[in-house]
Amino acid sequence: MKLDGLLFRKLVSSFQEFGNLSQRALGRADTLNKKNEFDLNEYLRVFHTFDSYFYSLADISSLKVIDAGGPVEQCTGYTREDVINKGYRLMLKVHHLQDTIRSARGGSQYFKYLYRQPAQHRPYIKVNRTLDLFCKNGRQIHVLAQSIPVLFNDLMEPIYMLNIFSDITDIKSDRRYTHYIIDSSNPNEPKRIDLYNKDELPPYIGINAISPAEKRVLALMAEGKSSQEIADELFLSLHTVKTHRKNMLEKFSCENSVQLIKKAILSGWI
Repeated sequence: MKLDGLLFRKLVSSFQEFGNLSQRALGRADTLNKKNEFDLNEYLRVFHTFDSYFYSLADISSLKVIDAGGPVEQCTGYTREDVINKGYRLMLKVHHLQDTIRSARGGSQYFKYLYRQPAQHRPYIKVNRTLDLFCKNGRQIHVLAQSIPVLFNDLMEPIYMLNIFSDITDIKSDRRYTHYIIDSSNPNEPKRIDLYNKDELPPYIGINAISPAEKRVLALMAEGKSSQEIADELFLSLHTVKTHRKNMLEKFSCENSVQLIKKAILSGWI
C-alpha cells in the first residue's frame, strides 16, 4: 500500500520521538543485569485471576518484541515465532496506520508523564489503548491493550513493557480508539489521564460502517471500473451501483470517488 505523504511524515516523526523517550535505558551497564534476572512467568501469575488474554513482552531499550504467549495464535492467527524479534514494525501490520501514529504519540506522552513522577511511583503507572487488531486471516478484533512497565534499571528507567491484549469486540461495540494512562501509585486515588486528541488526525471509521454490498462496489471502484462494469460483474442494475456510490460519498463525507477510495485504503476496508 502506498502511504499518504502527510500520514507517513507523521508516522516517522511520531516514532522518532517515541524511540528517543522509550530507549533511555539502552546502553546502561545495569540494564543487561536486570534482563538476566527477570522472570516473566512469575510476574504473569497474578493476571490469570482476572481474564483470559494473550501477551507480548517488549524490550523497549531495543524496540523489539522478545516474547509472546497465552492463546496468541488462537486469538490472532499469528504464532509466537511470527511475533518475536519482529520489532515495532509489527504494529504497521496488525493495526490501522492512523492508530499506529496515535499509539506512538500517546506513547511519547506516557513516557514524558512517567519521567516526571518520583522513581518509586513508576511501577504503578501503565498505559492502555482500545483499538482494532488485524488477525492473520484478515479478520478484525477490537482489543484492550494494557502496557505495563515490569522491569527497570537502577535509575528506574523502564526496560521491559508487558503488553496484555484482551478481545473486547463483543463488549465495546463502538470500536472507538482510546488511549489513556492509569496511575495507581496512590491506591486510594487512582488517576486516569486521557492521551488521545481526536482532532490530531481525521476520524477513523471502522470497517463495520460499510456494508458488504458497498464494500464489493468499492473494491471494484478502486480497480478503476466504471459503474456499468461494476454492475455487470456483480449482476446488479446500474441504478443500484450508482445508489451505492452516492450513499458512500454522503456517508463518509467525500466529495468524489478519489477521496472515497483514499479513505477506504487508509481505513483498511480494501
